[in-house]
Amino acid sequence: MTTAAPPAGQTAMAEASDRIARAWELSYLDPIAAREIGRELVAEGGAAAGAGWLQVALAEVRVGDAAVALDALGQARSACIAANDAPGLTLCDEVQAILLRRTGDPEGSARLHAAIDARDSGGATPMQRFIGHNSRAITAKVLGRVDEALQQFYAASDAAQATGWTGPRITALGNLGGYQQELYNLEDARQLSEQALRLAREAGARPMVATAAANLIIIHHAAGDPAQARAMAEFLLTHPEELLPRALEQHALPLALAHLSTGDIEAAERHLRQAPAAQFGDLDDLSFRAWLQARCLLARGAAAAAREVAERTLAERARGRQREQSYNLMELHRVAADACEALGDAVAALACMRQAHALYEKLVGRSARARWLSLQAGHQLAEAQRERDLALDSRRTVEDDRRRLAELNAALRAQIAQTEMLHARLREQALRDPLTGLHNRRYLFEMAPGLLELARRQGSLLCVVLIDLDHFKLLNDTYGHQAGDLVLQRFATLLTQMLRRSDVVCRHGGEEFVAVMPDISADGAEVMLGRLLEAFQSQREEYGARRLPHGSFSAGIARFPRHGNTLEQLLSRADRALYAAKNHGRARIEQAPRTGFGTLI
Repeated sequence: MTTAAPPAGQTAMAEASDRIARAWELSYLDPIAAREIGRELVAEGGAAAGAGWLQVALAEVRVGDAAVALDALGQARSACIAANDAPGLTLCDEVQAILLRRTGDPEGSARLHAAIDARDSGGATPMQRFIGHNSRAITAKVLGRVDEALQQFYAASDAAQATGWTGPRITALGNLGGYQQELYNLEDARQLSEQALRLAREAGARPMVATAAANLIIIHHAAGDPAQARAMAEFLLTHPEELLPRALEQHALPLALAHLSTGDIEAAERHLRQAPAAQFGDLDDLSFRAWLQARCLLARGAAAAAREVAERTLAERARGRQREQSYNLMELHRVAADACEALGDAVAALACMRQAHALYEKLVGRSARARWLSLQAGHQLAEAQRERDLALDSRRTVEDDRRRLAELNAALRAQIAQTEMLHARLREQALRDPLTGLHNRRYLFEMAPGLLELARRQGSLLCVVLIDLDHFKLLNDTYGHQAGDLVLQRFATLLTQMLRRSDVVCRHGGEEFVAVMPDISADGAEVMLGRLLEAFQSQREEYGARRLPHGSFSAGIARFPRHGNTLEQLLSRADRALYAAKNHGRARIEQAPRTGFGTLI
């Protein structure tokens, strides 16, 4: 018996449906290819033309021209109205929300999202859910709504998995990685971005190859690893076939950063010149561009020009309304401080450095918060997935229910254990200086009162030592900020190696370090610090092709309780002794005077 062939009209409709599905699959994997399918559907006309216009609009709003996107969106909306296509109109609104945000109106984007949610009747496909959650996450990020942004990013990740398509999965990973980098949660950011880059290269997802690699340049720089930042830049420069057209121009600022961090000033300046004056993106790059320019100028010896760039940008930002990343602002204040110091304006340098330090402390706190919010969002998402699975599988037998309950209990116990572990890790992270690995000021002021009380009860000795690296600002100005970071890291390693395990060593801020040394006299502490000074002076670090000069430090020692009964009093007396060491020629250790007025500060 012969089966009749389907009518030609039905065959054409089936083919158009397959091509629309293929365009959605490619929309976050290869948007240019998805746009071409959309244009073909538009050219052919018929019922599929509206879907074609929507694909053109989505591709243009993400990687193309805003004006073209707006025109295509109008065509798509007209087609959906004519076909009484309510889901299509909702998708048009979602693309409209993306367009509003990317053309500088995130508040309008958020209002449109709220209007979409108010009329949502359910039944959205996984791809529609992914587009919606991803757009809401980025809008919340731009508006500074951290909790909402993370929740939406994780919801987008769940929807991306449900699509079964590689493009949404890579995009979700890359966006999460980029946002964790902005929140200074560098370890999670690195892992997510590396995973996104690997999947993007395997799948040929050209937009996310460049984005993930550019994110990794910034992450490696912030983590104090300039070699890895440079290696990622070299990957971008030597693999243009894996990138979209103009990707190197669009990511010129991270490329400049990678070269600047390894001392290649000419290449950094070349990339800065290639960067477009204004980029079609979500975040203003004003501070990023400015601190890179100022660093290049400072490296060229043009301290006055570097200061002018930094201060002008800070003033422009103060007048504007745009949100900028705290990390870029911190670097802008730091380069302003270095430029002021090079010009001999110590008062302005100190004010800028205080601003930079305040932003650094904000970043550290934000990092710990981000880790906790990520855990919470992941837990909530896992709970929602479990509830969904239970609802879809309500016909299981009683024995299956018992087995599932045991699995859920085991998963819950594992989640509790992971939560407790993360709590411990978050506390440790909040008490550590990320550059040197030493404890920070917060830890110092938490633990010192207990050590002082123990010494008081036992009548034992205790010294507080304040250490400051000599000529550190000159080192930064001459060899660059990354060279200074290298010296700080090596000195921190030397401190942990040469002081006793019972001594508590902290980074006090900048190039200053504090050691609380129980059960040792001031003379004994001076001998131990003398050995440390000799070891530090004998070190010779290499930075790229250059050898850094020998380093030294000055130190002041205060004894408990002769010089004070509180940490603040002891630090004040140690600081006086430190300045005496500086005034006597540096590379010295001085004890606070043996006076009975120990409580005066």
